[in-house]
Order: sequence, then C-alpha cells, then structure tokens
Amino acid sequence: MHALEAGQLNRLLRDLELTAPVAIRRAASQAEQHLWLLMRLRDTDIGTDADYQLRLARHIGLRGKLRARKQALFDVLQDLKSLERPAFEDVLLKVSELTGQIEKSVASSLLSLLDPDQPSIDRDLRELLPRYGFPVLAEAPMFDECVAWHRRLTGLFEQVIGSPRWVQISGRIDSGLPTSTGAVLTEVRKLNLHLSHARRVVALMPTLEPVALVGRRLPPPVKVTAEPVVARLGGRLHLCR
Repeated sequence: MHALEAGQLNRLLRDLELTAPVAIRRAASQAEQHLWLLMRLRDTDIGTDADYQLRLARHIGLRGKLRARKQALFDVLQDLKSLERPAFEDVLLKVSELTGQIEKSVASSLLSLLDPDQPSIDRDLRELLPRYGFPVLAEAPMFDECVAWHRRLTGLFEQVIGSPRWVQISGRIDSGLPTSTGAVLTEVRKLNLHLSHARRVVALMPTLEPVALVGRRLPPPVKVTAEPVVARLGGRLHLCR
C-alpha cells in the first residue's frame, strides 16, 4: 500500500521540484555536518571524544532532559554501533528510557547516522507532510504510534525516490551542495534534508487547488434599514468621507 495516493504524490513532487534550489541551500551546512559525523562514526569512541560529542549535540539539537543526560546518550550511541542494522523501535526505546518521554526526533537522527537509508523525524517535516494527505504525528505520541508513523514515512520515501521525477529533483539537490557532499549522501538523506527545509518555502507558495467549504453554510444576509438623519436646529450636518 502506498503512503500517498497518486494525486497527493504528484503535488508533493511538484513542490519538491519548485523548492529544491532554495531549500537545499538552507540545508547545505546541515548536510556537511551529517556527513562529518557519519564518516567518523565507526572509528570514534563516542563516549569519550569531546569534539565528536559537541558536533553531535549541535546536530541533533540536544535540549531538556536529554541535554542533562547527554553522556548517557553518547554511551547509548556507542553501544548501538555494534548492531549491524538497528531498527527504529530499538533506538527509540533506548533513547526514550533516558527521559521517560518519546524522543522521536533524537532517536531517528541517531538512526540516520547508524543507517543512512533510514529517515529522520523533525518538526518541519511533521508539519509539512500533512499538506499532502500524510497522517499527522502528535507532539507526544504513544510508542507504537511513533514506530508505525516512522514505518509509513519510510514507505513514503521509497515511493518518492522510486518515482521517475526524482532523478531530476535529486540533480537539483546535488547542484546546491558541495560536490563531495552530494556524491556521498544517500538519496534518503537528500530527500530528508529537502523536506526538512522546504516547509517555509512551500508555505509562501500559492495553493493551486480550489478550496472547498465542506459542512459550512454562509450566514443569511443581514438586512440593514437606513434610518433618517435628523439635524438639530442651529447645527451643521457633517458628512464622513
């Protein structure tokens, strides 16, 4: 089953084509940071390397309870490196156990370093995709809901990248990235970066589809009766312009 219907997919691909130059310029520095972390992941002791820890914390946006437990998070990532292809639910469980909250964004960002063919979740992506009929993910979802949404997101990425139109979109993305970066990034990572930086650009674009008012009735017109204006004796009548 496809994540989007044909019409929804066409609208998404159209917007990806139109926003690629602007969105990927905004994503260029994030792409380089991702690649720097990815290239050093396997040969670095993440639990002790201060430079790697600092760059990783900035890249995944550590804050709140996770920031307070960042050393434990670095140790979790170091342990996860031993797994050949960790599943999203495994990473989500280990990271969420550190705070007692569903840490979908950080968990998926770590997974994208362990397996660059896995999508990551962020606020901009979550707010953009419902525009095309993709289901909404709550700010604080249940564990199973988050896992199911990530699985469906993976299906959406496969659907977009499998489209013949993606080749042209990918070329536009590459033209906005340094040559060395675009040549190494996976197609999943390119699409992820594009979606995460396209929301504000798409929001400024006009909606080409007609807007239908469903289940709403316009209120009946209000009948206004003009009342005569009576001027007081000895006064002047001023007309408002």
